[in-house]
Amino acid sequence: LWPIIVVHYVDAQGCSNTCPPVNFGKPVEALCEGDIIDSFADVNKTYTVCHPTTAISTESLASFAFKDFRGPGKITVIANYYTGCNAGRRESGVFAHVAQRYFNTFNKGDGSTDINFLQSIKGGGSCEQWADVYQEDAAELYPNSDIVPVDVPLSVDDLNYEIRDDLFTTPFGHPSYVILDEDLRIRHKFIGPCC
Repeated sequence: LWPIIVVHYVDAQGCSNTCPPVNFGKPVEALCEGDIIDSFADVNKTYTVCHPTTAISTESLASFAFKDFRGPGKITVIANYYTGCNAGRRESGVFAHVAQRYFNTFNKGDGSTDINFLQSIKGGGSCEQWADVYQEDAAELYPNSDIVPVDVPLSVDDLNYEIRDDLFTTPFGHPSYVILDEDLRIRHKFIGPCC
């Protein structure tokens, strides 16, 4: 006789990028690729930038609302990080390097660009502390590069998980990313190596 093996699993989202997400077998309301974020998120809410200090010293970049990133030719890339996640820590250095590369290439000369990089930081410690670490990691990952992240990404202390809850998919596999177009429509939504 062959033994009978019964496998029981819980149908949950885990690290899948399925949208709408499935949590214990039931779809959960979420923004998916193709959705305009106004339908779910408050695009008028103002978020305070905690890092980089160059952004904070520029009054126009010290805070933002997602509506600020709407307009012809604009693209916004948002990263969702938890401070204790090793995969996120590794990717955040790459994200900071790429963000600064784009900023250097497409800067309009007034400190603005149509390609914006933001990171939602949460999970312990201060936003400033972790953003500093991410920028140092970028320099270590690219030791021969003349690109040093000092202007971007704009970092937000997402203590209340508002950006995460509005833009990302439960159960919030991370690191994860959302790319918005000029209409604030989600063009891409994906999870990095899940932590």
